Amino acid sequence: MKQLKVKDIMVTGAFAALYFLCVGLGTLIAAVFDRSGNMMYAPAFSAVIGGPVYMVLLSKVGKFGSISLVSGVMACFFFLSGYMTSAFLPSLVFGIAGDFVAKQGQYQQKWLNIVSFTIFSFGNLGPIILMWLMKDAYEANLLARGKSAEYIARVMVDFTVGNVLWLSATIIIGAVIGAVIGQKMVDKSFKKSGLLQ
Repeated sequence: MKQLKVKDIMVTGAFAALYFLCVGLGTLIAAVFDRSGNMMYAPAFSAVIGGPVYMVLLSKVGKFGSISLVSGVMACFFFLSGYMTSAFLPSLVFGIAGDFVAKQGQYQQKWLNIVSFTIFSFGNLGPIILMWLMKDAYEANLLARGKSAEYIARVMVDFTVGNVLWLSATIIIGAVIGAVIGQKMVDKSFKKSGLLQ
């Protein structure tokens, strides 16, 4: 199995920063798209925008650990951004799982890479998963951060079968769109220009 070298880690770090920006942009677009403030669509828009970054990373590095490192960066963000401390767990779990899936195809099989990114994209659900699994604690955390009861009622996403299915569907659709766009970019632009050689 190929090991990550210092150069690979540096490249992965750069892509982690790019992916972080994509998540920020996806969250901003979600806020404009859905003004409720609950960020239900942020993971889907982040997946659409972050897909190309993910696919280029797979083509450029293509070694186990690179995806996990990106998920680690996102986990640190969730950990340090004021969410409950356990909000970082989904990012790590889905990131490592995505890494294992892509590894099965040696980071070269397109459909496995799409599945890998789809799984990885569920890592941005950290805060929403906490709303579902630890609702009372999540609301108490928001109150402790000075949020009003009106704000909390507006941003909470109820744990219903419909919400779970809809949220999952939007993430899957967004991830597939982002991944396909990313693969087309790799095939048509980067490989032909020799940037990935």
